[in-house]
Amino acid sequence: GGVSVVEPIGYSWYHSLQVRGEKRFSHGYTFQLSYTWAKTMEATRLLNASDPRPYESISTADRTHRLVMSGIWELPFGRGRRFGGSIPRALDALAGGWQLNMVVQRQSGPPMDWGDVWTLFTGNPDSVKLPKDKRNVDRWFNIDAGFNRNSAQQLSSNIRVSPLYFSGLRGDGQARWDLSAIKNFRIVEQVKMQLRAEAINAWNHPNLFLPQTSPTSSAFGTISNQDYPRNWILSLRLVF
Repeated sequence: GGVSVVEPIGYSWYHSLQVRGEKRFSHGYTFQLSYTWAKTMEATRLLNASDPRPYESISTADRTHRLVMSGIWELPFGRGRRFGGSIPRALDALAGGWQLNMVVQRQSGPPMDWGDVWTLFTGNPDSVKLPKDKRNVDRWFNIDAGFNRNSAQQLSSNIRVSPLYFSGLRGDGQARWDLSAIKNFRIVEQVKMQLRAEAINAWNHPNLFLPQTSPTSSAFGTISNQDYPRNWILSLRLVF
């Protein structure tokens, strides 16, 4: 005889509230704003290998707040526009037909995966989170709050009762400004060329990865990398 083990099937669910607005102004201005509040839960991992079903917890994909603003401004210079409507075609090819674009994105950071560090934790969980003005890449949370960092005293096996994630303990939020300038050239009636100059994360704002959450690591509580560095893109597109 034998024992048949069936792997639990994971699942996730979420609640969200979405608001979106758009305003088209005269003279080529367009502005959009969208905001999403959401809570995403999942049951995709076992808390202990002996558990009969996955543990329900906050999801790694959870981002409580997300705000996106975008704007388009068609510059009023060039043939067929407010200023310079009759300028020579050669000058229009340089100064006319430009469009400026902006996209601003802000969102909450992800919950941190703590592993089994709370088994030997002897402090107050409320003291782990640091105020925003005291967090930095060298100390994202309070590593002296009561974590046992002695590798010789870590447990080889135990029944875990602490959650996988805590919704109040999160990584860095994301902030990005994407700017672009677009110039359209009409070669013939059915053929158009588009020049695009883009700056992704134009201000080079640091969007940090999650911190190290293993107490026995010398890098415990620190962040060693970041995402979305500034990136310049220049492209030429032919439409026919």
